Amino acid sequence: MTEPARFTKMSGAGNDFIVLDGPVADALGGGLSGWIQAVCRRGVAVGADGVLVVRAMEQGRISVEFWNPDGSTAFCGNGTRCAARYAYLNGLSGPASVLVTSVGEVPAVVDQGGTVRLTLPPVLDHGMRTLDAGGESLTGRFVLAGVPHFVVQVGDVAEAPIERWGPVVRSHPDFGEAGTNLDLISCPDSGEVHIRTWERGVEGETLACGTGAVAAGATVAMERGGGEVVVRPWSGAALSVMLDGNPAAHTAVVLAGDARVVFRGELDPEALNLPEPDRTV
Repeated sequence: MTEPARFTKMSGAGNDFIVLDGPVADALGGGLSGWIQAVCRRGVAVGADGVLVVRAMEQGRISVEFWNPDGSTAFCGNGTRCAARYAYLNGLSGPASVLVTSVGEVPAVVDQGGTVRLTLPPVLDHGMRTLDAGGESLTGRFVLAGVPHFVVQVGDVAEAPIERWGPVVRSHPDFGEAGTNLDLISCPDSGEVHIRTWERGVEGETLACGTGAVAAGATVAMERGGGEVVVRPWSGAALSVMLDGNPAAHTAVVLAGDARVVFRGELDPEALNLPEPDRTV
C-alpha cells in the first residue's frame, strides 16, 4: 500500500490493538502479514499486541480476524471484545452481535459505558502437569481457552520471574510445536485473582490477556465451585470471568471488561520503512 492506511487504536483491559476495516486490509493484499509485523513494532511504528480486521456480514454477524505481531493468526479474547465495540461504534452492528472468529461464533453485548461481554466456548481442562523449566520445577494446569495456556499459581505475581520462565514454558516440548502461553496467578485475601501473562506470538509479557484471564478464572472457579472470578491483569484493569453451568462441566464462559478507543489515525507508508536491528553492536 502506498497510500496512508486508516486505522483505529483500541485497548481492551490493557491489551492494545490496531483495528482495520475490511477494505483497508484488502488493499494490503498478500502484504498484510508483513505490514502487521512492521506496524506492531513499538518505538519505530504504531506498536500493538496485534491487529484486528473487522468486516460486516449478514444479519448482525461480524467477521473478526486476529493477527499476532509476528504475523501469525490466532484467537484473542480482549481483541474480540474490542472488535465488538468497534463494530457497534462504526454502525456495523447493534449493541448485540455475533462475532465469527477462529474458535467459532461468539455472541457479544456492548453496553453504553464501554463494557463488552463475550460468551465463549467452555475451557478444556487437560489437567495438572509438572515441567522442568531451565532447572526449575513448575507445576500448573494446562487448559485450552481458545488458545493453550499453562496456569501456574505463585505466592506473588509481582515477584515471579516471568521473564525467565516465559520463553522456556512457551516452547516447552510438553506442549508440542504450537507451544503455549504462560499465566502466573496469585490469589490474595481480596478474593481477586492477580495475573501476569507471557504470550506466544507477542513473545513477551503483555499488560493483559483475555484468554489468559479466562484460563485463570476458569481454573480458580473450578477450585472454588463456581461464581464470578475477578481477574486483575498487570494493567490493573479488572476482567470478570463467569462459568455457565456446573464448573466441572460448564457449557460456556462469559468474559467481560472494558474495550476503549484510544485514537484514530492514518499510518503513513514511511512508518513501514523500519531500520534493521544492528546485531554487530
